Amino acid sequence: MSKKNLMKQAHKLAKKIVEKVGDYIIALKLALKKVWTMAKAGRKKMSDTAFKSALYELTHQKKEYNGPEFFWLGSKGIPVWLMDNNLDQTELWGAQLAYNMYAERETEKAALIVFETDFGNITMWAPKSVIKGF
Repeated sequence: MSKKNLMKQAHKLAKKIVEKVGDYIIALKLALKKVWTMAKAGRKKMSDTAFKSALYELTHQKKEYNGPEFFWLGSKGIPVWLMDNNLDQTELWGAQLAYNMYAERETEKAALIVFETDFGNITMWAPKSVIKGF
């Protein structure tokens, strides 16, 4: 697919989805991403079926993003992605069974979080900007 055809298809798609998105520039960005992905996959040209499929994918979002998932214990919360990155599998499993969670030490930008479990304490440093309720 030539760059000229790529841009033509992206503009054609953007004109169809601008009502859903609300802004033509954002619609064009989404359309360019979709068309470029198809071109990288080896498509030489975009058929009507492929166009309709791309239009459907861009206009029918399956799930809205509401932010990261949190592990909550009372009013205190830590993002699950942070726990996944900083704890190994057994520590993660143990931390999810914790009966108490608190900040033992704090610096200007981070807190040392302690998970009290029946198996002992599990500690993890966490940025203050992502934890809630400490």
